[in-house]
Amino acid sequence: MSSLVALRFIQVISLRQVQAHFLKLLSLFLLSMLLCVACHSSTSVTPQSNQPPLKVGYSLWPGYFPMVIAQEKGFFAEQGVNVEPVYSENYLEPISNFSAGQTDGVTLAMGSLMGIIGQNPDIQMVMLTDQSAGSDALVVQPEITSAKDLKGKRIGAKLGDFGELFVRQLMEAHNLTSDDFTLVNMEGESVPARLQSGDIQAGHTWDPYATQAVRAGAHTLFTSKETPGLIPSGIVFHSSVIRDRPQELKAFMKAWFQAQDYWLTHPQEGAALIAQALNLKTADVSTAGVQLMTLPKNLKALTPGTTTESLYYTAQLYADFFIRTGGLSTAPEVEKLIVPSFVQALSQEQP
Repeated sequence: MSSLVALRFIQVISLRQVQAHFLKLLSLFLLSMLLCVACHSSTSVTPQSNQPPLKVGYSLWPGYFPMVIAQEKGFFAEQGVNVEPVYSENYLEPISNFSAGQTDGVTLAMGSLMGIIGQNPDIQMVMLTDQSAGSDALVVQPEITSAKDLKGKRIGAKLGDFGELFVRQLMEAHNLTSDDFTLVNMEGESVPARLQSGDIQAGHTWDPYATQAVRAGAHTLFTSKETPGLIPSGIVFHSSVIRDRPQELKAFMKAWFQAQDYWLTHPQEGAALIAQALNLKTADVSTAGVQLMTLPKNLKALTPGTTTESLYYTAQLYADFFIRTGGLSTAPEVEKLIVPSFVQALSQEQP
């Protein structure tokens, strides 16, 4: 009996040792799982230190100014994305830098996108920033008071871009043909000085340059209020960035819409913030003449349609124009040029 009791005692001790060892392993496993979850949670809301900043170029246009607010108010950091805004007063410089691969994204008008798509096919628009609703203008010398006065005149516009389409659409609406006037290729920034020198009698530009022209003696004959939806602007990224950094792009856009909302609800504070950051006069910073494209407006615009309310329709309008005028040799696939999935995802997250 004594030997059987001893054997039973040994078996019990061994079983308890196995159980204790198992519980120790189980505890270590659960602890490691909790640490993994904690690490994952912390990296999902803060910028990844080993990831380079998302470099996005922008220029002097009110629709692009939420970039400033998002950076200065810390909205990018709040959404967990490291952004390096690259500002230039000149409209074409950010586009050139983007085309050369120096930035990940850029703000530009749809016409400008069509202007570079031939040399940069792997780029896509992910959202709209705004639509011109009066800020783009045809400014003219004082003696010109109607469209018929433009017959035989020289009109400045950026050829092969949205400026040319804007002028042609206006002239066609007022029964003028391309034989009735001469288009002169120039940047919108140059129009005030060229008007004052008499080199041109009319020209397409936008604020703040349109206001400069008026202050120098010109006046506004037509604005983009007459061409609703014709001049949309948005943010374009290289396709590789869209593919490889989707969470950062989503966070970038979330912060952008947050900045838009801030500016719309705090117009004076927003204008002061932008003016200080870009060394502008606060009085020259305004959303007047520009329709900021909020998230709900983006969702509507990034839906196929048959009017300029749909970006797909407007993009096709530009594509046809560029093919007709020789700016493109091959028509782009509009469906592939626009990526609505980010806007759709953010809309679904709205309460």
